[in-house]
Amino acid sequence: MEAAKNDLSSKTSALEQEEKDLAKDYGPDGIFRALKGKCVSTDVGEYEYELCWLDRTTQKSKKGHGNTSMGNFERIDKELADEEERADGKGLGKGHRMVLRYENGQGCWNGPNRRTDVWLACAEKDELWRVSESEKCVYRMEVGTPAACDNLPNAGGKDEL
Repeated sequence: MEAAKNDLSSKTSALEQEEKDLAKDYGPDGIFRALKGKCVSTDVGEYEYELCWLDRTTQKSKKGHGNTSMGNFERIDKELADEEERADGKGLGKGHRMVLRYENGQGCWNGPNRRTDVWLACAEKDELWRVSESEKCVYRMEVGTPAACDNLPNAGGKDEL
């Protein structure tokens, strides 16, 4: 009898997790569901920056000083990008772009909790192009991904593969 109760409890818990996952916003047509659990990273100076899709953003010290949370996924927004085309093609260009909001990261010394705005542009593969700190403890990641292709109204131009 106890084994049956434990089995039922385990299955109920698994069902609740699946229902919670189904309620989560994975973007238009669930486009980001396939990226769940995957991460992309880039080295910038003494740090490695990592984006884990719809999960978290992290700054990792290459000098062994540990990892810093830059935010946890909260929501998907759209914003208007207005940038010149880059020679290497790794840029946001002009038009509406999806922006993933990661909030409530580790607190900054004498400042707010860190947060990251992840701007997405169409690209052939998932790649973290650039990381910058737009204001104290507010980071901006520019990321290329096939998940951003043919996905937005008014994307236009080179964004369609």
